[in-house]
Amino acid sequence: FDQPDSTCWKLARNGVFTVKSFYMDLVNSGPISRSLHIWKVKVPLCIKIFMWFIHKQVILTKDNLLKRRWVDSSRCCFCD
Repeated sequence: FDQPDSTCWKLARNGVFTVKSFYMDLVNSGPISRSLHIWKVKVPLCIKIFMWFIHKQVILTKDNLLKRRWVDSSRCCFCD
């Protein structure tokens, strides 16, 4: 009982928070009712709205733009 408290991120195998693990959980989450937890998180409203947009997959990333018949390169500008 003399050990200090620690945090563990359940969405990552190593227990460490990453934006990718959070994003993948939002994108791969099931029914819309799952998104209700977003509104209970204690973060600024603009972040809650952004998280909800990610959950609904309406952020205009290149893959989403291609689904909407966008005519430009589908290559990622970061990893090429």
